[in-house]
Amino acid sequence: MKGRSVLLCSFGGLAAAYAALYQGTTRFDADAAWSRFEALESAGYEARAVGHGDRALNLLAKQRPEASHFADALRVANAHYRGGEARSAVSGYTAALSSTEASRLSENQRVELRRRIAELDLAAGEAAQPALIAAGFLDAAGDAVARHTDDHEEAGEENPFIALVDAMRPGFTDALPADGRGLELDAAGQDSLEIAAAMTKVGGYYALQADGAYAAAGLLSAAHQIHLRELGPNEESTVQTALLLAPVYERIDRLGDAESLYEQVFQAQERAKGSNNPELSLYIRLLAGIYEKQGRLTEAEALNRHMRQIFRDAFGARRYAANRSRDRLFAINRPVSLSFPLEAEYIPPDLVRASAYEVPMSKPSHVEEMQMRLAEVDGSTMPKSLAGLLEACSTPDERLSLRSAYRSHRTQQLLHRINGDKGTVAHPGTSEHQLGLAADIDVNRRFMRATDKAYACFERTAWQHGFILSFPQGNTYLPGADSFEPWHWRFVGERTALLYREIGPWGRPQEFLAALPCYEERALSGLFVDRERGDVCFESLAMGSGKEGTDS
Repeated sequence: MKGRSVLLCSFGGLAAAYAALYQGTTRFDADAAWSRFEALESAGYEARAVGHGDRALNLLAKQRPEASHFADALRVANAHYRGGEARSAVSGYTAALSSTEASRLSENQRVELRRRIAELDLAAGEAAQPALIAAGFLDAAGDAVARHTDDHEEAGEENPFIALVDAMRPGFTDALPADGRGLELDAAGQDSLEIAAAMTKVGGYYALQADGAYAAAGLLSAAHQIHLRELGPNEESTVQTALLLAPVYERIDRLGDAESLYEQVFQAQERAKGSNNPELSLYIRLLAGIYEKQGRLTEAEALNRHMRQIFRDAFGARRYAANRSRDRLFAINRPVSLSFPLEAEYIPPDLVRASAYEVPMSKPSHVEEMQMRLAEVDGSTMPKSLAGLLEACSTPDERLSLRSAYRSHRTQQLLHRINGDKGTVAHPGTSEHQLGLAADIDVNRRFMRATDKAYACFERTAWQHGFILSFPQGNTYLPGADSFEPWHWRFVGERTALLYREIGPWGRPQEFLAALPCYEERALSGLFVDRERGDVCFESLAMGSGKEGTDS
């Protein structure tokens, strides 16, 4: 019995010694540590395995520096991810993507690693890197961003990058407060501005989704805070984020915050352009709209009177009367939509090639869509006006070009047959492209977006070149739910664009054009829209009396 006890003690001592030796071996021997990692990982014990994996990688880097450990490092990072070690997983994935051996990864693998980094960072309440990743996904999605609807399943099938960005929305909502003041960034200067640009892009995308308002508010407010800190209130990027954020605040009933932003923008633009500059009209109307929503009608009307006085001082009381008959003869101001259809046989009388007027183009010059009307009005023409507008709003980072102008009825039929009623292709006979007066604009060879600086430039200055936005947010002109087209601009001539900006029904360009003679007469007589009594021209159109003389 005594001998048996001695034997057991001996075996126990040997086992303990072996265990100690094994543990010591895994601490100093890379192969032993890696073997232990593989055994635990295969058994599903990732949380226990990763310590051995990290140790093995450190030993391998010291003992075999000439060898490649890329695949092993990625495997350990994946184990950290599955084991819930977020920081270590992010560190491993980031190292893999920045490695000189990253080319060994397929595009799908790189996308998945970025998705995981964004997922883990958002779960930890960090939004900067996820914003950069999501912005990259939006860039990769290209035109699919412009054509995205709230049908997430369908959109995901059409473009996987859109599905990835949509999946990140709840994370941004949780990670960022709507006022942006909870954001803490280690980055400063140019790095923080790059983060702000990404947040603006992603926030602007979410702002267009029915259930994206809170994610948009968090991202855009964070971007706005960065711009205020780094650039000040007067810089263009600060103004742009404010103009994107304020409507989002309106949607979530933060009218006071929206008012503050509009006031900030108005004051900045007033300082930059002078108190009597007609370009202030956009900001005056936005601020007046907030006052109206708050029931402050007297203040709203005072702002509108101020705006009308600016226009009277700048352009004179009879600025709308000249050349009206010529405009109507050539149908430059003709409305075209489901309510105002165009004849199938209509062909513009004065089509010209965009290339003849040095208009930057996204397609070869011989393509049908690279034609447009000459449309001479007010001493200018559509091609020259478009070329001037594109030049004025292009920057080194955003190169603008014409994507599509004139389309025949037959071409529109073909496009509609391909796309159906998705909201971005009008029914044949209801497209301004058949008039030859529409221009779809590309930014860096993809559709212009509301988050582009070029779009903000168009909003400010397009009227000076005779263009208005045909399909603003909330319009009902197109059959689908996704009918906002920030890239689609219509030439009407500077005088008519000026009138629309000053007294036209906000966001209703087709109705404005249909009732244009009424608006012209009232402007000529100084009888502007009375906010309390309503818009006489618009109401008469709704009753069927405003369509006479509209060439429709």
